[in-house]
Amino acid sequence: MGNVHSLNNDDAMFDQASLWIAKMDRSLTERERNEFGSWLAVNEQHQKLIIEMATMWDKMDSLENLADLFPEANKKSTTSPEGTHIDNKTKQWGFALAASIVLAILVGLFSNNNFEQLLNGDQEFVRYETAVGESSTIYLPDNSKVLLNTNSILLVRYTDYFRLLELQRGELHVEVAHDKSRPLSVVAKQKVIQAVGTAFSVQVSDIDIELIVTDGKVLIGELAKEQNVNEQSLDIPKNGLAVSKGEIASLSVIGSSADSVVTINKSAIKKSLSWRQGNLVFKGETLAQAMAEVSRYTSVKFEIADEELKNMKIAGRFKTGDVKGLIGALNHNFNIKTDRVNKNLVVLRKQS
Repeated sequence: MGNVHSLNNDDAMFDQASLWIAKMDRSLTERERNEFGSWLAVNEQHQKLIIEMATMWDKMDSLENLADLFPEANKKSTTSPEGTHIDNKTKQWGFALAASIVLAILVGLFSNNNFEQLLNGDQEFVRYETAVGESSTIYLPDNSKVLLNTNSILLVRYTDYFRLLELQRGELHVEVAHDKSRPLSVVAKQKVIQAVGTAFSVQVSDIDIELIVTDGKVLIGELAKEQNVNEQSLDIPKNGLAVSKGEIASLSVIGSSADSVVTINKSAIKKSLSWRQGNLVFKGETLAQAMAEVSRYTSVKFEIADEELKNMKIAGRFKTGDVKGLIGALNHNFNIKTDRVNKNLVVLRKQS
């Protein structure tokens, strides 16, 4: 059965629940047990979310060992017709678990063909999505950490043999927890980027995939067209294309050009990954290039009215989504006139 979770709830709450599930793998300390109990007591949404996540990651056994931490308000006893005492907490736990399973079944029934291929039968996956201008931090069960950038879709599936992240859209940076027996693979447009324990970022576009390795080394493989994702298809030959720390790779997705790997300096890596701190850094890009990047983080569109402006070189640091600050900087620092036509359109012209 495929279990699905969509980030419709508060991202911060979801991140906290993910972290608690990850910590349960190595057992909570006494201090953490107390903190977990306090977090559960904040509101019922925390309780429902932690039960749903435990179901998704098959961690109900771990959660049941911590059942005494659920708020006392849920522990009032009732009596069944047979005279057996049943506490409200147990009933609520069962109802919540049943509801989450029913939800997973319903979503699974309406999954599209891509999801069915990824599932490869009855294996589990979890779906994460960020809207334009949003980002999310995801803590996976093995303590790997994923930063998901704006307007991205990620599917996650763990089995006894592999850890799989399918990046269907957007950009991510992952810090991979070391597990030599179960490599972690990021699949994007039939490319397979695989590591045992390292850190790298992946960005998908219509023409290529950009890979930046910030720690360790990864291997690049490729799925055959329409090939299902399974242990065999993710087995990359040791002589496959390798990308190491400090290198950036451009992986072709249209078949007309070869994959390429070049070394870049720390400054360039920091610039490319500045989105992780909520910043956009430009160092000599054209105005057209800069506005295209800014547009990834906001629903506001920028139209450059004068052709010669498109090739103007700009430099600076901007907060992602801060359209007001960007307009101010363009006006005062780059001698560009900005006309806010409506809430979704800004026209850029030369100052007269």
